[in-house]
Amino acid sequence: MDNKIRVTVYRGSEQIGGCCTEISYKNTRIAIDFGSPLPEDATKELDVIGLTKGKSAFDAVLFTHYHGDHVGEIGRINSDIPVYMGGFAKDVIAAYKRYNPHFFADVDIDRIDEFVPGNEITIGSFRIMPILSDHSAAESFMFLIQADNFQILHTGDFRLHGLYREELLSSVKKLGKIDLLITEGTTLSRKEDANKAYTEEVVENLMRNCIYENKYCFTILSSTNFDRFKDISDSVDRYRMDNYPRGKYFVIDEFQKSLFEIAEKRLPDRYLFRTKTTYGKNIDAGMEDKGFIMMIRPSKADHEALLRKYLVECPEKTVLIYSMWSGYMKKGKLKELTDMAHDKGCLRIIHSSGHVTKQDLESFVEMVEPEKVIVIHTEKSEEINKLKNQISIEDGETKVFEI
Repeated sequence: MDNKIRVTVYRGSEQIGGCCTEISYKNTRIAIDFGSPLPEDATKELDVIGLTKGKSAFDAVLFTHYHGDHVGEIGRINSDIPVYMGGFAKDVIAAYKRYNPHFFADVDIDRIDEFVPGNEITIGSFRIMPILSDHSAAESFMFLIQADNFQILHTGDFRLHGLYREELLSSVKKLGKIDLLITEGTTLSRKEDANKAYTEEVVENLMRNCIYENKYCFTILSSTNFDRFKDISDSVDRYRMDNYPRGKYFVIDEFQKSLFEIAEKRLPDRYLFRTKTTYGKNIDAGMEDKGFIMMIRPSKADHEALLRKYLVECPEKTVLIYSMWSGYMKKGKLKELTDMAHDKGCLRIIHSSGHVTKQDLESFVEMVEPEKVIVIHTEKSEEINKLKNQISIEDGETKVFEI
């Protein structure tokens, strides 16, 4: 044992998906996140001796949130290593297992220990504070990791243009001196101008305009982007008030309904979905009469058939709102359906990234004033070198910090 902090980035210094970072001190080793690579990444399975194979040598794995590129390979972690995440993430994984058995099939829900925002936990030589963050996944966390008088802030994925920016900044400003900042850098390598990301408030206004201006609205978005669903739900509520007694349907499926229930249970101060209807053929006539906004899954044949019907029969009254990263539209069923909507003049792209912009990241680093910065969840880019006090690191490399 010695008084040195060691940080190893196993994956994340040159790709966005599938991050895993080890932090060790004295006789304690923890890992943060163990996710799946993004579909477009031709990456081999990540194996770490003592974590996924061989005798276990890690004291715990902590997860920042429930997105697959952070939690997707949790089932490959040795079964005797404790894993920690927020209760929201645990419930989301359980819901996926229940409704989509091929997701997380190898995960034992009972092995997951929950932590609570603001409640410090101790793992060996570390004291760890989970800090409620702001991301496109609800109840995402940053971690303040303390090893004696050395403080590490691991951001996970975050943004400063969401609904909870001020809450997050207020929490971070109270942390004191940060010796090492480990931050995401998703937008640093993206070609589009990520500095012009919509705020969530702008997204809500654009969503509301679409709902008011088009009788039939379909939307494609992530099932677990609860801020976006709140935008839709609040807009439908407003529409119903303004057009009483003639309303409009907000249509979802049973899986989405179960996710809403998780959000309302876990973060009731943030999420309440008052007006929602579960889709079935029995409401087709009512939807056609009153109008609707419907969340569709391109993989579901009945959803696809309904979208095609309205695009063909009444394109002047129909809109498809696409609200995810534009890169997903480049292939497969998503490309087919969004291309069709575009050709009919019915496609609207309304999206706000879950990731901090380049400008906001620079401002965040200036505010935190860390002694050193390590960037993960990023692809190689010259933009990384522009961050103050940034140190380069490669996958598999270990950096050592004196206390």
